[in-house]
Amino acid sequence: MKKILSLTIVIFIVAISTESASAQAWERHSKVIALGFGASQFFHIDNYYYGQANNARQWYWPVTGQINVQGEFGVHDYVGLGFTTGVGGRAGLGYGYAGEINIPMGMIVNFHFYQLIANKSSKNIHADKLDIYAGLNAGSGLAITYYSNSTRLVPLAFGGPHVGLRYYPIRKFGLNVELGFGKSIINGGFVFKL
Repeated sequence: MKKILSLTIVIFIVAISTESASAQAWERHSKVIALGFGASQFFHIDNYYYGQANNARQWYWPVTGQINVQGEFGVHDYVGLGFTTGVGGRAGLGYGYAGEINIPMGMIVNFHFYQLIANKSSKNIHADKLDIYAGLNAGSGLAITYYSNSTRLVPLAFGGPHVGLRYYPIRKFGLNVELGFGKSIINGGFVFKL
């Protein structure tokens, strides 16, 4: 019994020291998956938008609701590369346009500057729980647009800057908020460290 108790105490001490060994919310070997909900804005090209059925190309940037999934993988102490995808849509606004469903796919690159600040600072700025980053996103995809008399498959594209904040109340689980242009005008959700 005494040996089991001693072994349990040793395992507990090792577990606590391992927990505190991960002192950064973002590190070179970080892998995160984020699930978010929000609004996006994608560039569409369609010669049928708002009933303009002619040969001239029409372009538009509708704001759509979006459920998205992002993955990011550390390639440097402060840089992560990843992917973004999801599904979204919106209802029509009249003129024969009934709405759309879209599926975007793209890439992201983020610079985690809060981790750089934490490494250069001698103060405790809670970099183990907080990750603030800025990045770029770019990609393409398809939208199924619905009109009063037809359905069309339309290409879409997106790109732009974004800023984000991740807060980890637990070591492997956190909350995520992003603002920007392209894949997310505003996005909030959950992030999981792998």
